[in-house]
Amino acid sequence: MTDVSLAGAFLAGLISFLSPCVLPLVPGYISMLSGISVEQLRQGEQPKSSLFSSALSFVLGFSVVFIGFGASASAVGGFLRQHRALLAPVSGALESSRSHESLPVKPSTY
Repeated sequence: MTDVSLAGAFLAGLISFLSPCVLPLVPGYISMLSGISVEQLRQGEQPKSSLFSSALSFVLGFSVVFIGFGASASAVGGFLRQHRALLAPVSGALESSRSHESLPVKPSTY
């Protein structure tokens, strides 16, 4: 793996934050974290709860979900590796039947 400097990681995060697919989500995140809508923020209303506790809950929630996804993917990969000897002939038979067009699905052409 290549070592990445702190400045490089910060710049990459800033570029990804400013990308067209992420930037429109920011008002929703602000509303969710603060507990009030963007219009209420513009009017100067104060959030009902602490922004820090909302942000901490948000980060912990995302962390739990993505750690769970990673652990699940690792478990599936471990299962597949452990049962490789059983799965190889089965996957070979499925691929062989597909390549001979005995299945109703035609192979895709690129």
